[in-house]
Amino acid sequence: MLQQDGVRVETMCRLYTKNKARPWDGEYLDVLDTALNLALGHKRVADDPDLLCRNVIRDARRTIRRSEANARRSAACRPLADAARRRASTATADGTPVVEMVTYDTPEARALVTETLQELTAFARTLGPHGPGCLQGMLDMATVPDSARQTSVSVATVERARRALRTHARALICGTA
Repeated sequence: MLQQDGVRVETMCRLYTKNKARPWDGEYLDVLDTALNLALGHKRVADDPDLLCRNVIRDARRTIRRSEANARRSAACRPLADAARRRASTATADGTPVVEMVTYDTPEARALVTETLQELTAFARTLGPHGPGCLQGMLDMATVPDSARQTSVSVATVERARRALRTHARALICGTA
């Protein structure tokens, strides 16, 4: 059973005070709710109310971030019921992949994709007769050796073409073209 000592009681009182101070902030209320649950843990060291309050808030934020990341990761593994819905994957500043749901398909987005593919196709033609085949191999997610066999060029040529296509695509997307 949880020992009702003065440090835990003081910490919980401080958390309730913070809760009443910002009732409009839903995210902060979630953090405080999780912090209250963590403060009740019997294995948590409770020597000083200031330290315990700070530690449970920090751990609550970490717990919520980890929970959200796990939810995104598990959602990325499940198939979608609607084929019109897609997932967009990005990378955070520290390099971890983030997969988000994109639930809308606009004519503007389709036009941008079409224009980007047209620009890439035109650029691929400037690389030589193997350029469009290398681009198609990239779009089909074919391996470099498979793409080399399909276009009848060497693996090194396919790698150079893919590198040039990626650089040009990056320039198109960033708006530096």
